[in-house]
Amino acid sequence: MRAIALLSLICIGIAALAEEPKRDDAKLDETIVVTATRSERAVSELPVSTTVLRQEDIKASPVSSVDDLLRTVPGVHMTLISSTGATPNIQRVSMHGLGGTRALVLLDGIPLHDPYSGTVQWQKVPLNSLRQIEVVRGGNASLFGNFALGGTINLLTRRVEESGVGLDAAYGTSSTLRSTLSVDQIVTGKLKIRLTQSDSDSDGYYRVPNPGPIDIRTPTDHATTTGRADYDWSDRTRLFLRGSMAKIDVSQGTPITSSNRDIFDAAAGLQQGVGTSGLLVTNVFYQRQSERTIASSILGARTSEVLSQDATIPSRVAGASVEWSTQRPGSIAFLSVGMDLQQVEAEEDRLAYARSGAITQRVLIGGRQRFAAVFAQASWRPQPRLEVLAGARLDHFKNENGSEAIAGGTVTRYPSATSTQLDPRISVRYALGARSAVRGSVYRAFSAPTLRDLYRTNQTGTTLILGNPDLEPETLIGAEAGVEWANANMHVELNVYRSEIDGLASRAQAVGQPPNVFRNVNLGKSRSQGIETIFDARLNRKWSLTASYTYADSRVIEDPNPALVGNLIPEVAPHSGALGIRFRGDAGTSVDVRGRILSRSYGEAENLSPAPAHRVVDVSMSQPVRSWLDIYAVLENIFDEHYYFVLTPTAFRTAQPRSVSAGMRIRIATGGRG
Repeated sequence: MRAIALLSLICIGIAALAEEPKRDDAKLDETIVVTATRSERAVSELPVSTTVLRQEDIKASPVSSVDDLLRTVPGVHMTLISSTGATPNIQRVSMHGLGGTRALVLLDGIPLHDPYSGTVQWQKVPLNSLRQIEVVRGGNASLFGNFALGGTINLLTRRVEESGVGLDAAYGTSSTLRSTLSVDQIVTGKLKIRLTQSDSDSDGYYRVPNPGPIDIRTPTDHATTTGRADYDWSDRTRLFLRGSMAKIDVSQGTPITSSNRDIFDAAAGLQQGVGTSGLLVTNVFYQRQSERTIASSILGARTSEVLSQDATIPSRVAGASVEWSTQRPGSIAFLSVGMDLQQVEAEEDRLAYARSGAITQRVLIGGRQRFAAVFAQASWRPQPRLEVLAGARLDHFKNENGSEAIAGGTVTRYPSATSTQLDPRISVRYALGARSAVRGSVYRAFSAPTLRDLYRTNQTGTTLILGNPDLEPETLIGAEAGVEWANANMHVELNVYRSEIDGLASRAQAVGQPPNVFRNVNLGKSRSQGIETIFDARLNRKWSLTASYTYADSRVIEDPNPALVGNLIPEVAPHSGALGIRFRGDAGTSVDVRGRILSRSYGEAENLSPAPAHRVVDVSMSQPVRSWLDIYAVLENIFDEHYYFVLTPTAFRTAQPRSVSAGMRIRIATGGRG
């Protein structure tokens, strides 16, 4: 870390020497973001490291899902397989080298994680419905609480600006057909609505590196129907209502296995001006999910399989939040206070089968979690160049009603467990001049165990993963520092970070069990430290370049099992980089080349089986044909790089091979503008 600190000082010095006194010729980003402070701020003035993907970035990117778009954002760690072909229970996201699901994902400020396992179903959010994606690095539990260990990702939907109909349809490799139909309607000057239907079907590809006689391609079927209404009651009062129905059907690669989910989401919100400068924001949300997972036992050298488990899991989450904030002149430029409430419930009905096909056991498990929190933050500006943003949040949560009932046998009731977490954060930003600034943050954050990790026994291939009702929250203490510099055509940013987690949740081989049986456990202590570099440049009127590199040294540093000490944290590649080249022609022609490279990583704490290093290059091309019609083509993994990820030493999944698709985008205006 000494070398990293020295590099930071050198960069700060270069930025200061390059300083010019005038601001009017500097292109500082005035994009407005909300995630960093739960209020509107210009990204150029934030005291925390934030990356913004704008609507034009989203439209131009050669991907079909939100998670694929995030893979090239520095510091964001995704499951290596795309959500377009992944089973729902492995779609994890983390930041700052923490692995697992240790970043919070929001949709318009409302948690997107599923209530049972905490994973993120990216398919519920059509790409063309988004106006902006905000990625805030570093522990953000002082504002948002659970999951925000390494950072926060907020997906913001676009408002209706004119009445019209849009269609985006594409066909490609593996008989993949994707389409999104949206209808925007300005009903009155105050009421605007959008209806969207997204569908994706594919024959899929083989999931294991060396397919056997039982392995099949993995067909997928995703469908999401979304509706949103915005009502501008007045200049100071705004309401929204959103609802969606999503159906996700994914084969797990054999004739028997599958993973299916039906998800209903609803949310409503109110923004109300208070006084001369205050704003009151209230949100309520509800999600109901029905999950069914069918697993099998693989026999021989993948020569046959038998049904082993059939689980049905209904789950629900309901919550509400309220926040008052004010921005005003003076040294205390910003104040906010708020409260969050959330309740999560789930039950599971699991059937176990013998090789003969007979039911050997029926198990009913369930539990509930309740969260309540209050938070506050304030911005202090003792001088124009310096801002200190301080916040804290007090969370109280409780695991209760945990039980396991074996039909015709014993009933085990697990004791309730409560925890109270105080999570502060202090961020400082000092403007060296009009074009550059230095900043730093210190913070504490936490992540509660999910109901799935607490109570469920899960099977992946021949591997069993046992729940653990004694799991405790993970707690993190971290710090980061950064420097940024920008001019009319270029933006450079460097961040360094270090954090330690007590009680890192992971999987370890179960004591006294066969080698294919693992258990969810709290490791002793882990450390994550690293560096993130970001470079954006507009080379000329037509060409632009983006590049990034992330180094993450993430390891177990203390544990009762000495064999784990020094091992890499699962699912974190120590080295990752991305390069993007964009061409924009005078006639609207668009060509984007995007490459990413990841070093070797591991899927389990023992570091027994590595996921290999790999390099993936994607290309997209778009051409306007009419004012209302664009045609495009996308080539993903054009060099057909073969790579896979590891869940446990006996469970592998291959990532997407080379694929080609072509499509069209149609947009027809049918009425006036808002």
